[in-house]
Amino acid sequence: MSYQVIARKWRPARFDEVVGQDQVTGTLRYATKEGRVAPVVLFTGIRGTGKTTLARILVKALNCADPQADGEPCNRCESCREITAGRSPDVLEIDGASNNSVDDVRTIRENISYGPVKSKRKAYIIDEVHMLSKSAFNALLKTLEEPPTHTVFILATTDPQKIPMTVLSRCQRYDLRRLGTADIVRQLEKILTAEKVSFDREALFLIAREGDGSMRDAQTLVEQMLAFGERTITGTVVTTILGISDRALIRGIVEAVARRDADAAVTRVREIYASGKALEKAARDVLFTLHQLVLASSLSDDRFLEASDEERRWVRESARLLTPADWLRLFDLWSKESDRILRSEYPLLLFEISVVLAASLPVMTDLRTLLDTLRDAPVPAARSHEPAPAIQNEPPRGAPKTTQPTARTAEPVPPPSPTTTPKAEPIAPPTVTGWRDFVERLAQEEPMTGGALKTVTALEKAGTVTVQIPQATKALLDPKKEMLTARFAELTGGRKLRFADEMSEGTSVAQQETKEEKEKNAKIREEVRNDPTVKKTEQAGFDFKKSSPT
Repeated sequence: MSYQVIARKWRPARFDEVVGQDQVTGTLRYATKEGRVAPVVLFTGIRGTGKTTLARILVKALNCADPQADGEPCNRCESCREITAGRSPDVLEIDGASNNSVDDVRTIRENISYGPVKSKRKAYIIDEVHMLSKSAFNALLKTLEEPPTHTVFILATTDPQKIPMTVLSRCQRYDLRRLGTADIVRQLEKILTAEKVSFDREALFLIAREGDGSMRDAQTLVEQMLAFGERTITGTVVTTILGISDRALIRGIVEAVARRDADAAVTRVREIYASGKALEKAARDVLFTLHQLVLASSLSDDRFLEASDEERRWVRESARLLTPADWLRLFDLWSKESDRILRSEYPLLLFEISVVLAASLPVMTDLRTLLDTLRDAPVPAARSHEPAPAIQNEPPRGAPKTTQPTARTAEPVPPPSPTTTPKAEPIAPPTVTGWRDFVERLAQEEPMTGGALKTVTALEKAGTVTVQIPQATKALLDPKKEMLTARFAELTGGRKLRFADEMSEGTSVAQQETKEEKEKNAKIREEVRNDPTVKKTEQAGFDFKKSSPT
C-alpha cells in the first residue's frame, strides 16, 4: 500500500472524531437519525476545519446500509467503504474553482434526473462554491430550490460573502469555527502517540500556533517535521524547519524591555538576526508574548492562555514585572512597530530601534490604582466660610448674673429688634482678575458665548479692557454687549469693558492658549532629548527631529 500523509490517514470517519466542531456534529447526527437533513447543506469556515470531511461523513450517514442508533455511519458496509475510498459512483465531488462555468452547471442539471446506481441518495459535493460565476449560480438556482428527492447538494466555501443571497436562502448553513490551539495540540498528541513518535509538548504548541486554527495545516507541519529524518519532534527541530526564533530569545527581549534594559534587548535581536531567522516572525512572536502577558496581568486567572505548563509559569512570573497599564501600553506600541517591521525593507534597523523605544517608555501609574489611593487617603478638614458662633459677652456691672451653659457651644443670638438698624453687607471681592479669567468663567456658564469670546482681541490698560469683536462672531456677540459689560463689572469688582471697531494691538485668548501650548510642547521635547536613553538612540542613527510632532 502506498504511503499516506498524516492529514489523509487521520481524516475523521465519524462525526464524533471531528475536532472542535461539536455544535455542528451534534446537529447533523440528530438530523440524520430523524431523517431531517435538508436537500441543500452549506458548510462555511476557514481552511482545514473539516468542511469536506463533514460532507463525506454526512453522505455516508445518509447512504449507510447499517446506520447506528446515534446517527453515525457504520463504516463497514460497502457504501461506507466506497465513499471513504472516493470511488462511489453516486457521490460526485466537484471543484468549484475549476468547474465554474454555465456549461458545468448544465451538465449537473442534465444528470441530476437519473437516480443513484447503488446508494440510497445521489450526492453532489461542490467545494469552494463561491468561485462559481454569476451565470453559473443563476443556472443552479432552480435546481437548488427543488432538487429531486433522491439527491442532496452539499456546498463548502471559505468565503460565504461571495455567494449570492438567492443561493444562501436555499441552504441549511453550518458555520465551522476556527480551531483553538489546545484542540489542535490534543489531536497532534493523539496522532504522534499512535505513530510512536516522541515529542515535546512545547514544540506542539509552536506547530499549533503556526497552523493558525487549521487542523490540516498543523498536520502538514507535523509531516514536514517527520520528513526531517528524526523520530522526535522538539522545539529545536520546529524552530529550525519553520524559521521561527527560539522562545528563549523572544522571552529575553520581552524581559529586557520590561526591565528597561535596551542593551540586553538589542543583543538578543542581533542573536536572532545572526541565526538567520526571519525578523518578521520574531516581531510577531514578541507581539504574541506581550498579548499573553497582558491577559495574565489584567485578568483574574490564566484560562485564556493557550500555552504549555512551562510557558504558563513563565508568563505568570513575568507578568509581575510591570503593571497591567504598562503591559497594555507596550502591546499597543509593539502592534504598530511589528506592522512597520513586516513592511520594511530594513527590518533589523526598525527592530532594534523599536526595542530601544519600548525600553525607554517611563513607568506608568495605573489610573485605577491612583484613584484607589486618592479615595483611601485622609481628607483634610475644609475651612468653613460661615461666621464663627457668637460668644456671649460678660454682663454689665451690676446686672444679675446668668448661669452659663455647660456645653462649649454659644448661646443663640436673638434677632435684632425692629428699631435696630441692620449693618450694611460688605461688598464681595472680585472673583475674576482679568479678561482671560472672565472668558473662562463665562465659558462655564454659557459655552457658546464663552467659545466665541476666545476669538475676541483684547487689550487691558489702566483698569479698562478694550475689545474688538471679529466679523465672524458679531452676529452672536453684538446683541450681548450690555450683558457682557454688566457681567464683567460684576465679576471684576467694577472694572470697565469697552468695545472698539478697530484695534492696532492686543491678543485673543485663543492666541494665548496656542502660544502656551507650543511653549509646553517645546519644553517637553527638550526634556525628552536630554534623556540619556534618547541620546543613545540618536547615536544609533534615529532622528527624533523628523519623528517628533511639530
